[in-house]
Amino acid sequence: MIKNWGKGVLAAAAIAAASAANAYVIDFTRGSTGTSGSLFQGAVNWTLTSSGVLNNSQLFDGNATPSGTGLAFERDGIGVGANDDEITTTPRTQEWIDITFDTPVLINAIYFLDLFVDRGGQDLEIGQASVNGGSPLITLAANDLARSGAAGFVGAMFEPVYATVIRFTVLSGNDGLGFADGALAGIGIAPIPVPAAGLMLLGGLGGLAALRRRRRKA
Repeated sequence: MIKNWGKGVLAAAAIAAASAANAYVIDFTRGSTGTSGSLFQGAVNWTLTSSGVLNNSQLFDGNATPSGTGLAFERDGIGVGANDDEITTTPRTQEWIDITFDTPVLINAIYFLDLFVDRGGQDLEIGQASVNGGSPLITLAANDLARSGAAGFVGAMFEPVYATVIRFTVLSGNDGLGFADGALAGIGIAPIPVPAAGLMLLGGLGGLAALRRRRRKA
């Protein structure tokens, strides 16, 4: 029991120290990202799960690279399916991708690729992210016209929100080409605000001192 609690204190202190000055983007357009990783010098671990096989094999094929996101745009994002790199919704099924953090983090951006408006302008694809099993946090509607050579990129930055699990889906709109689909491109992870980081660090140091006292008494 004490061992696990001590590990939590160390993680809190490490997050506070590292995240006060740094922010991250988990970039699924980078070929090397994979389906699990860590943040804040290893203090937080994340893992992807999905309704099927995770896939980010498709090379980026847009005619322009959006700027200011921190994304590499080597690939077209990550989706579900052995032969597909997109999250797809059909009349019978709705694919999903979850990202789970072993310690809550502050998220402040969501990015999708391959969301398009049909050429008649009557319908469009919509990406959605829900946090911690609750109501949707953000809904992102396509802007790019299908078959225009554009990337279908849609993203938003917002006030940081604590998250342990984020679920990504695509709603039932369509671009006129098959079923509604889109790919998860990236997630922005905010640094913990400096005052909160300071409190966490002080709390972590106090916890370590208490742990040492317990060990001496034992």
